[in-house]
Amino acid sequence: MSPTRRVIIVLASVGGGSVLSYFIYKLRRGGGELTQQDTHSLLTNIVFSVAIILGVGFMFLWNKKKDL
Repeated sequence: MSPTRRVIIVLASVGGGSVLSYFIYKLRRGGGELTQQDTHSLLTNIVFSVAIILGVGFMFLWNKKKDL
């Protein structure tokens, strides 16, 4: 599998998970507006998800280059 395809799959899954989280937050609020804390929580989840995925991906790339 090419690296570009992997990146697209990862971004799609993080995006899909973020959209589902948004709808869960909306359902919890009864369809009303999200609070500032809800928005902050969603953004934090997205940022950390992307950071963890990038970190693991780079770790695998570095290990592959070192032939580990």
